[in-house]
Amino acid sequence: MFVSHPLVRENLLSLRRYQETVIAKAVEENTLVVLPTGLGKTVIAAMVAAIRLQAHPGSKVLFLAPTKPLAVQHQKTFMKMLKVEETAVLTGETPVKEREKLWNDSRIIFATPQTVENDLTRDFKIENVSLAIFDEAHRAVGDYSYVYIAKEYVKKSRYPLVLGLTASPSSEKEKVVEICRNLSIRNVEAKTEHDRDVRPYVQEVKVRWVKVDLPSDFDEVKGLIEGVLRDQLKALKEAGYLESADLRKVNKTMLLETQGEIRKEITSGMDSFQHASTVASALKVDHAIELLETHGISAVSEYLKRLSSQRTKAGRKLLSDGRMMKAKVILETLRAKGIEHPKLEKLVEVMKQHKNEKVLIFTQYRDSVDSIIHKLNENDILAHKFIGQSSRGLEKGMTQKKQVEVLDKFRDGNYNALIATSVAEEGLDIPKVDVVVFYEPVPSEIRTIQRRGRTGRSDAGVVYVLMTKGTRDEGYYWASLHKERRMEGIVRELQSGLKEQKSIIGYDMPKKGGEEAELEGPGIGYGQQSIIQYNMEKQDGIKVIVDARERNPRIIDVLKEKGVKVEVRQLPVGDYLLSDRVCAERKTMADFLQSIIDKRLMSQLADMRRNFMTPILILEGSGAYNQRGIHPNAVRGVLAAIAVDFNVPIIPTEDDIDTAHMLYTIAKREQEDEERIVALRGEKKPWILSERQRFVVESLPNVSAVLADRLLEKFESVEKVMAAGEKELMEVEGIGEKKAEEIRKVVKSRYTK
Repeated sequence: MFVSHPLVRENLLSLRRYQETVIAKAVEENTLVVLPTGLGKTVIAAMVAAIRLQAHPGSKVLFLAPTKPLAVQHQKTFMKMLKVEETAVLTGETPVKEREKLWNDSRIIFATPQTVENDLTRDFKIENVSLAIFDEAHRAVGDYSYVYIAKEYVKKSRYPLVLGLTASPSSEKEKVVEICRNLSIRNVEAKTEHDRDVRPYVQEVKVRWVKVDLPSDFDEVKGLIEGVLRDQLKALKEAGYLESADLRKVNKTMLLETQGEIRKEITSGMDSFQHASTVASALKVDHAIELLETHGISAVSEYLKRLSSQRTKAGRKLLSDGRMMKAKVILETLRAKGIEHPKLEKLVEVMKQHKNEKVLIFTQYRDSVDSIIHKLNENDILAHKFIGQSSRGLEKGMTQKKQVEVLDKFRDGNYNALIATSVAEEGLDIPKVDVVVFYEPVPSEIRTIQRRGRTGRSDAGVVYVLMTKGTRDEGYYWASLHKERRMEGIVRELQSGLKEQKSIIGYDMPKKGGEEAELEGPGIGYGQQSIIQYNMEKQDGIKVIVDARERNPRIIDVLKEKGVKVEVRQLPVGDYLLSDRVCAERKTMADFLQSIIDKRLMSQLADMRRNFMTPILILEGSGAYNQRGIHPNAVRGVLAAIAVDFNVPIIPTEDDIDTAHMLYTIAKREQEDEERIVALRGEKKPWILSERQRFVVESLPNVSAVLADRLLEKFESVEKVMAAGEKELMEVEGIGEKKAEEIRKVVKSRYTK
């Protein structure tokens, strides 16, 4: 059935049920729409816009998009669907006086955020805007223009309503909180491809991993460059910035954190310039190794050439090192011989399998684009680059006009393949693509989802991921996978809405009219309805409930072979429910170590401990002490805390098959031997008062759970902790002068944005 609305074109638009549900909520209150790519977020935005323009005659709609091509694309889509002719696109290229006229004369304005931010400072009137739409809403963090615009809009509009659109908010709960706070979001409408009402519209996308070996020809170059990096890490370790100089235990994230620490020292007046130069050089060398491992000879050669032309102190010192000079000579020799990364040959094989289809190839670095195009053209495969606007050295970027021209030619079949950098990941109207190729995995879950979402929109699609064995390619792949899994968990929690899901937001949401919402308490799980309730139903035989995120088919197959009734559900706690009292969390060794780094493990275990009599951690695989660069003592400390502090048994298993047998054994013991059954319904237990008090005190700088407990025992209330002076704080074991000073600084400093 087609939509019938005065502002919607007749016999054109029919809504899917999930779109109707989202629209109904979005016209009522500020809403963040989280929906997989290709499932109609723009249709939802257009319908909400039509409803608001009808409800508030004479008002305007402001649609914000990160780039001009994206803004133009949305304008075209709206004009196809709506009977609203007064539309305009505003960008920095439009003169200010012309922008002012277009703003005044238009009913729907499509604009880049930087342009609107500048215009608001020039006193452009936003009072008459009845709907502000923020596309790619995950950008609404930090000092991005969305943040300022949303604040001004909500404050000044006579009838404000915010609509945020994104396919992938974040895998970090704190970032989701920040997005919602910055956009004044009160409601989240989240759907995943697994939801029943979405599933019929999701096309199958097959993901295929293509693994290659690092050529032995690269070994000498890699050894030389790693030697340089090892010396730099030793210098940083001796200066006290790193705990280890082992290449296996230090990654780019740690180096960036060290760089941030050194910059703070310099800002505070410390003479740390030499260390700043060392860490800058280490980052450059680390990047060169990454290019060699994952992209090949040409990419690293071009990168080193670019470094030599930059004339920075760190760059000059680095390239004057004898080992780097020798590495450059070997690289040029290998390049002259035509030796390249084996990914190029695999890419040609993939292209030949799909020679009559449109293929979009993503590469993270421009240094690889030309070599990929050259290799494909050599094999009679027509390919063209698609890069951003910024120029690098002698290489000019692509103007937006050129980008549109290339996309049109790709759509018309002039090219079989586009080789694109990150510019093609987000939002642009890329023509229908049959195949997507990741030239390398990326550690970002948002970028992974955006890349993958370029295919499978109207028909089934295929995604190929090229990986070099034993390199950071594999690490990045697993990092992205785990982050995406976490993000799916956050999305599932968000489906109940912010007002009920206080565990996600953790701050007071303003009610309509600017009143403050009354929250009964902060923290995970308080007052939160979950899908597990602990009333029992008698089962015939053994039953195991598996969390929908736990997608290991081999475990499920083994359980079914043993006659277990397996039910897949969305579980807010744990991975496997084995009885009314036993819940198991399964961690592969890689996931276990990652969960230590991102600090989600302890909150997961705390939830299990509070909700089940016997929570169990199944630790699958080996290698706890030689992965992810975590010191063995840190791993031992976490294991000890799990067993002693949380009282959670740790059961080691060899692999997923062993895990399946272990789950069966526990379920059988629980349900047959002790006549226990699986919990089917229930709710997470609310935090008690003492837990909420500790939660508040733990938010103070460098205050752990143990210190929070000591502080509350000493001062007896949160109020007295906050009022305590530095000397009083130092009377608590574990709090020294510096820590006390930092606590008082947070408590007494005047708040400034």
